[in-house]
Amino acid sequence: MKQSFRQTVSAYALAAAMGVTLVAAGQAHAQSAPAAAPPGAAAPRTGLESVTVSGTKRDEASQDVPIAISAISDQQLANTFRNDVLAVSDMSPGVALGQLAGFRAIAGGIRGTGQNSILVTQDSSVPIIVDEFGLNHVQSQFVELFDVDRIEVYRGPQGTLFGKNSTGGAIYIVTKRPEMNEFSGKVELQLGMFDSNNGKIAKGKLALNIPVVEDKLAIRMVGIYDYDDGYIKNSHVASGFPNFVPLYGAYGLPVVNPPLPPELNTNAAGSGENLNGTDVFAGKFKVLFTPTDNYEAYFILEALRDRSDSVPSVNDSPVLGAIDPDAGPQNMLMPLLGFNGRDATGESPWVTAVTNQCAGNNPSGLCIPSGHRVSAMGYNLQQNLDLDVVSFKLITAYRKQKEILPSTYPGEAFNSLFDATRNLVREQIQIELRAATNFDGPINFIAGGTYQEDNVKMLSYSTVGLSSLLPRTDAQLGRPTVGNPYLDDRGFINLDLDYINDPATGGADQDRSTYAFYFDGNWDITDRLRFTAGLRWTLDKKSFFRRANAGGVCNQYTKPKDQRLVDTDNNVNTPPVCFDTRSNAVSRAGLTAADLDPRNLPLPNSAYALVVDTSDEWDKITWRAVVDYKVTDEAMVYASYSTGFISGGFTETCSSPTTCVAFQPENNWSAELGLKSRWFDNTVQANLTAFYTVYSDLIRSQVVPFTDFAGNTTQETINVNAGKSRNLGVEAELQFQPTDQLRIDLSIAYQDHKYKEFFLDRNGDGDTLDGNENLTDYTVPYSPKWKIGGSVTYDVVLGNAGVLTLNTTGNYQSEAEMAVFNSLNTQMTERFLWDASASWQDVNERYRVTLFAKNILNEKYRLGSNSVAGLWNMTIYGKPRTYGIELGFNF
Repeated sequence: MKQSFRQTVSAYALAAAMGVTLVAAGQAHAQSAPAAAPPGAAAPRTGLESVTVSGTKRDEASQDVPIAISAISDQQLANTFRNDVLAVSDMSPGVALGQLAGFRAIAGGIRGTGQNSILVTQDSSVPIIVDEFGLNHVQSQFVELFDVDRIEVYRGPQGTLFGKNSTGGAIYIVTKRPEMNEFSGKVELQLGMFDSNNGKIAKGKLALNIPVVEDKLAIRMVGIYDYDDGYIKNSHVASGFPNFVPLYGAYGLPVVNPPLPPELNTNAAGSGENLNGTDVFAGKFKVLFTPTDNYEAYFILEALRDRSDSVPSVNDSPVLGAIDPDAGPQNMLMPLLGFNGRDATGESPWVTAVTNQCAGNNPSGLCIPSGHRVSAMGYNLQQNLDLDVVSFKLITAYRKQKEILPSTYPGEAFNSLFDATRNLVREQIQIELRAATNFDGPINFIAGGTYQEDNVKMLSYSTVGLSSLLPRTDAQLGRPTVGNPYLDDRGFINLDLDYINDPATGGADQDRSTYAFYFDGNWDITDRLRFTAGLRWTLDKKSFFRRANAGGVCNQYTKPKDQRLVDTDNNVNTPPVCFDTRSNAVSRAGLTAADLDPRNLPLPNSAYALVVDTSDEWDKITWRAVVDYKVTDEAMVYASYSTGFISGGFTETCSSPTTCVAFQPENNWSAELGLKSRWFDNTVQANLTAFYTVYSDLIRSQVVPFTDFAGNTTQETINVNAGKSRNLGVEAELQFQPTDQLRIDLSIAYQDHKYKEFFLDRNGDGDTLDGNENLTDYTVPYSPKWKIGGSVTYDVVLGNAGVLTLNTTGNYQSEAEMAVFNSLNTQMTERFLWDASASWQDVNERYRVTLFAKNILNEKYRLGSNSVAGLWNMTIYGKPRTYGIELGFNF
């Protein structure tokens, strides 16, 4: 079902945008334009081009900035034939990005940071900034990359320049601006295929630049339609269920061909279609207005419509009894129920299963076949005013994103082991005002202030069929016991099927306000020696509301089997209170699953055992100091010290008032030595960085015991401050252009990331000395020891027939952990990815035809994985061998 866009504009943000006219000078361009090529010749490169970056809030040549930066051009990005931010991972040393299983969302980070969590209250360690608008949540960060001018990757803590939640660095994306006095356009079409299932790929891009008033007004309209069938097949069949269920032996029931009730749908085979398909449209409308020589206004209106498939997971649970060297024998619940992982089945990683659950065929509710539905709309107004010795910039931006994200998490077709949908509305506001000086003297600085809001409302529906497959006694189901208590009077196993048919509900809201003031300045001590210092003060306020868990009071819809009478006051003169073990189910509102409203919970707060409404705030000063020295005009060495922090917050999955309290900020500092240089008539660029980083008060997710109102022991996941780590490493980037036709790019990164302290709070009481387990020997997630990449590009000049460009790239990454507790089968797999392309362009650069192949060796590697609290492992694997053709037309 299609969903229309509705533009919602914050009144005070709009007033600020319309009422204040301030701005900074100039916008950066990714590359200086090469000289025009004569007919029949390749465009001369005459050495490596200079790249200007602007993420430091100044326009500076990348080689002059004393920070570890990778500047990625639009052509380098185009050579990846990808439109998502994961393309950046193999183009910058120290970056290890993946995808969350079950979601089109980012996992990982930079230099050993990174989260593996979809929680709406979880902060990222690496912000993604698009045209100076920050995206801090992993679901929002999976942006479509199109019409990109350049990408700047800043490695190491950037708490001063970019603020909170940038402990690993920042990814800064700049899209193309309208060009004055030039009518032009570009059309690109890509057709391809996945080798794993013959899934089709079709992508189209359009860019149109329109001059409206000479030297005053120009418009740029761009759009992308990104479609593919997906590279995963819905053809997995459960290995044991329903014919072999090992768990039933613990109840004294038959393990082979157990007598399951006939009303249970035991289908456990996928229906054969392709999965993980993409169906995304994104567009931008840009206006550049320059009424005077010293003022400009740049306006961007963006829209996104995503109707892609629900993102599947692969069941990667270890075989029963597999030995985890850290945790001992593994006996996850899914294999015990007859749903074995890939270790046992030996299936392709591009084969899995999803359910066909669609409550009442209502695509707005819990409906896996309807896919993920994401809509976003936003605006970004940037105003610049240049007053010679000082320039001003005002950014006023707003974005609203709506999501309905149903997924089958276990990778099995049985309806359902765990199906859930997370539906949310997220609204962001950003207002920033800054001033940049341009004095003739040795000192210049930037000073500014920002205000941000990030407000999210999320509700969830879930059917946890795992619980329905656990045998119940007659007494638990409210029936008299006759014979075997686990069998009904027909001789079938007692199962409570409500967990399959009656979705549970829950939700969490968070409102956030952030205030920050910053100062960053340069002092040219001599012509070659420079000192840079910066300081930022941040105040982060969060209000958190959580409703969850069954255990509310009974109502007229409570079934007798779910009633529990509890003496709440130990008074014999007052009757016990009736509590409902499924009080948060849809049926308790007198509804069925077909009646689900994706945006509104049908139950009052009294239906939940847990209702928490709380708030907290944190303020932090981050700073940096840098000394750089130009050894020659083309070689600079620098030393820096910088700090960063991830804000404190609340855990969306907390289950008690004791654990729904705030955890504290995570902090880090980093010392760095670097060399930036160019040699041999500008044909060789060599950059080298060595760093030592310490992370303290690490924010880690832990599973702890939880006892519900009826005395049942279960578990909950909470975030805690768990310890300290240190990371040391070396990164090198080399660009070599020996001739105008040949370019070679190499990068290498090594890191040694270890915990200095890491303790698991087994009983969840927050006591650092009570029953803690020392896990300091565990491996820190998203810290591959080695990353090595290379690319070779060669232009074959064909005279009047144009130019043939050959490109090949290779990227190696060593194994890395993704799960905090280093669980079996949750490792980011060691892999080598080899891509190649051949592109022909006519002599007038109007037409282009490109043939490409990706993952030529058909590597099978985990892209994202998570261990779900002893129940199962869920994994998504990277794309298989992919090949295709891309056509381009410029006018």
